[in-house]
Amino acid sequence: MDEKTLSLRSRLLFLIILPLVLIVSVGTVALYFDSQKKSQEIYDNLLHTISQVILRDTVLSDGDLLTEQLLETLTDSLNDQTFYQVRDESNTLFVGYSNPPLIPKESEIKPYQPIFYDSIYHDQSVRVIFSREFISSMEIPGWVNIYVWQTRIGQRQLLLELASDAFVTMIIMLISTALIVWFGVQFGLKPLLELQTAIRKRSADDLSEIKRTVPKEVSSLLSSMNNLFSQLRKAFTEKDDFIANAAHQLRNPIAGIQSQAEAAERSTTFESMKIRVRDVAEAAKQTSRLTQQLLSMEHISQRSIKSEFKKLNLVKITQEILTKFALIADKQKVKLSLMCHESQIYIVGSETFLSEAIDNLVDNALLYGCPNGGSIIVELKLESNSVQLLIKDDGKGIKPELLGNVFDRFFHDSKSNNGGSGLGLSIAKTIIELHDGTLTLNSDEKGTSLFISIPQFQSKDN
Repeated sequence: MDEKTLSLRSRLLFLIILPLVLIVSVGTVALYFDSQKKSQEIYDNLLHTISQVILRDTVLSDGDLLTEQLLETLTDSLNDQTFYQVRDESNTLFVGYSNPPLIPKESEIKPYQPIFYDSIYHDQSVRVIFSREFISSMEIPGWVNIYVWQTRIGQRQLLLELASDAFVTMIIMLISTALIVWFGVQFGLKPLLELQTAIRKRSADDLSEIKRTVPKEVSSLLSSMNNLFSQLRKAFTEKDDFIANAAHQLRNPIAGIQSQAEAAERSTTFESMKIRVRDVAEAAKQTSRLTQQLLSMEHISQRSIKSEFKKLNLVKITQEILTKFALIADKQKVKLSLMCHESQIYIVGSETFLSEAIDNLVDNALLYGCPNGGSIIVELKLESNSVQLLIKDDGKGIKPELLGNVFDRFFHDSKSNNGGSGLGLSIAKTIIELHDGTLTLNSDEKGTSLFISIPQFQSKDN
């Protein structure tokens, strides 16, 4: 299953239960070998006991056959066949079966220290004990070698029982632990599930803060969600305000066009009609300018302009903009001049948006700073690693109480009748900041200065 499609619950259960399964698997293998060791020890002790009983019975019988009582006990009490042999030091057989399983060559034979080994007897797997014992008997004086070997059916059954019991115990523990883990995960995820339910029950336009008591591990998530809701509320509020302001701003020029068109229709002379048509054209121009600024504002807010960044000659861009405004400046009797000692000053940015920003600033200076004549100086220079652009007019300046709002959208002096939209400075500031630059404004009774600072283009060779 794709990791991305796994739920949080599934991931937690998987990450917890998988190690448990591995532990149980390793534990089962370990228990099997432990059971094998224990069953081996049990049967080895049994073999040793049998060998001692056989040895004792051999002494009591003076080397004759084992007593019927012992033979009956060995036959009836054990699930396996038991064989035995007793020989003296000269290898004379006293009692038992012939051809016992041979002792491994590497075995070290010591008195009173039994040797255990596995072998094959008549195509059957057997367990063998060999020991050297000393007997003080009239018929059997001295050291004897005793062999006892036994089939392993009972040992295997014991091993199977021990391993089965251990395996069943481990499975029960695994299932119990898994159930406990599952309920624990369910309980642990309960705050998230409750939060999910609370969000699901909300309407699409409900962006109010979610107020719930949650564990500290979830509180950061809840805080992030509430922060997102706050940002969305702010964005929607700004969008609504933008639409309302845009509608308000467009209403006036459109109404002006309508009234002037109706007046032109009622005109009785060519001159009066000409005047009305000129007024319609001016209102249409204002409407077009406002519409373009509204589109620019929305365009900037909806995309990253850094995808359009490239190396630009700011001197060339500024010259082209001033050439565009030369005729308007001349008509307003405004002296528009450029001060720059460089022919090339490079920055990195979007030519479209930077041109629009500077265009808005020069237009703003003509519209507000020098509506009835004066001078506008545009100065471009390098300073350290930044490019400095100054746009200064010698107009009457901006009232001190208005300076704090000049970069706000749709803000302009209510007493001004110049047809401005209040968007130019806001758009310019946004564009400059997207270029990692700054835009500041200073104004007094001697005029207004707009100051732009943008990082200079740095060549890779530097």
